[in-house]
Amino acid sequence: MRVHQICARLQFGDAVTGQVLRIHETVSSWGWESHIYATARDEHMVPYDDGLKAYRKGGMRERDDILIYHLSVFDENHKLYLDSRNRKVLIYHNITPPEFLAPYDPHLAEVCRRGRELIPRLRGCDLALGDSEYNRMELVEAGFAAEKTGVLPIFVDTASLGGDYNRALYEELRDGRVNLLFVGRMVPNKRVEDLIDLFAVYNRRVNAFSRLLLVGTTWSVAYNAEMARRIRKYGMQGAISIPGWSWGVSDEDLRAYYRAADVFVTCSMHEGFCVPLLEAMHFEVPILARAEAAVPFTLGGAGMTFREMDIPLLAEATGELASNAGLREALAAKGLKRLEDFDPALTAETLRQYLEGMG
Repeated sequence: MRVHQICARLQFGDAVTGQVLRIHETVSSWGWESHIYATARDEHMVPYDDGLKAYRKGGMRERDDILIYHLSVFDENHKLYLDSRNRKVLIYHNITPPEFLAPYDPHLAEVCRRGRELIPRLRGCDLALGDSEYNRMELVEAGFAAEKTGVLPIFVDTASLGGDYNRALYEELRDGRVNLLFVGRMVPNKRVEDLIDLFAVYNRRVNAFSRLLLVGTTWSVAYNAEMARRIRKYGMQGAISIPGWSWGVSDEDLRAYYRAADVFVTCSMHEGFCVPLLEAMHFEVPILARAEAAVPFTLGGAGMTFREMDIPLLAEATGELASNAGLREALAAKGLKRLEDFDPALTAETLRQYLEGMG
């Protein structure tokens, strides 16, 4: 069996890239031939990319081969998917609705708009998979036959989270303050500004001896300015930090942030999956999350959720999550149980059933 994967970009640390590589490793472990082709790549990914020209020359004409096309943004490489004679699998990672991005980056908003408009044109496949039930439902809404859709979760390597951590950083953070943690890119759909609003009220009215850790890379100058303006408005410069704002943080530092966290909080309005929720479960950190997009499907009841930004109420809920030992233990147990559903061995078996079931 020969499997081809096409994606827009191979980038170190990117969630879609991680899924592409795990599928490559998994099918290779079965003794299948596996190839990856990307429109763009960073220097770390050069060894994995066979190049789109190689697919045009020797891959796309064989009906017995399987093509897995990863849709996460508009890319002209979709024409290869449309023209390919391979058996086709579409994996939809979701595309950010352009209205979130338009005020800050009109060009990227246009790319996302074109990507979302492309979805119905890709219906001519043998199988369409979302990496969450939310994404699968979007495919059905776009006209894909429900019986030809399914869910293939993100391969989450929780075993790697048990590695060494920055002990000096951990000790620095365990200074008695309550640590509220967010992990993810600082992008408008994640509504980091709402989280800053929430923390300001929590810090002023519930627990002044607290800090907010926004761990992840920032995105645009304009959005960075909006976050900075809010932080200054509330006078929270000493209580809110954005470590790794430019290049991200090391794995050792990330593990230290999770270990030191008292509550994981996200006000995100749009997620296709949200891997940090599972990472928080692994570290037994209670979760407060906005119940939008894929978040409820990923959480599976293993966290406290909300829909409305009732900030005073949410500040009190955050305080309860930080201090109520019984509640924390109950949510930690639910989180560990939920993690079992994302065991990489189960995901690999799901993938094999899908591919072998294509005939």
